[in-house]
Formats: sequence, C-alpha cells, structure tokens
Amino acid sequence: MNKIVWSDLAFLTFTDIAEFLSSKYSLDAAIKFDEQVDSIIQNLKKYKELCPAYKKRPSLRKCIVNKNTSLLYRIDRDKIHLVTFFDNRGIHSF
Repeated sequence: MNKIVWSDLAFLTFTDIAEFLSSKYSLDAAIKFDEQVDSIIQNLKKYKELCPAYKKRPSLRKCIVNKNTSLLYRIDRDKIHLVTFFDNRGIHSF
C-alpha cells in the first residue's frame, strides 16, 4: 500500500477550499468535498497511477475531485505526494 504525503501547499489549498465551501454554501458542502478527497486518497493508496498524467506537467498526475476542483500529485516509489488542489475554473500556476 502506498503512503500519502501532504505538502504544505496541498494542506493549505485543501483547507482554503473547505473553508470557502463552508462559509459560502454550507457545512454539508465542505463535508462532501472532504469525503470526495478522502475517497480519492483511499484509491491512490491502492492504485498510484489512478489518475492520468497532467499534460502541462507530465511528472504530475491530475485527479478530478469534482467539476470545480482538481488534485495534482506525484509518485515517488511507494509514496504519493499530494502537491496541490486547485479550482478548475480559475487561473492558476499549474
């Protein structure tokens, strides 16, 4: 089973999105987001190549969390490094 490693940026962006959902919509929306991320992480532990390579940065892989949010991660042997979460609709450096 692969080990999941959160980067500081991944933790920060995850927290920012969850807080935004909670304040803008509802606590239920934030909980749903958390459950979606947890589901992806559980699958990544078993299948590290679950998501396709990210076209803009082939060393990373991109998982669609939901229609608005994606997760970028990279594989390092038996470790999955979560790099960042980002809004699919916005302008971002990834």
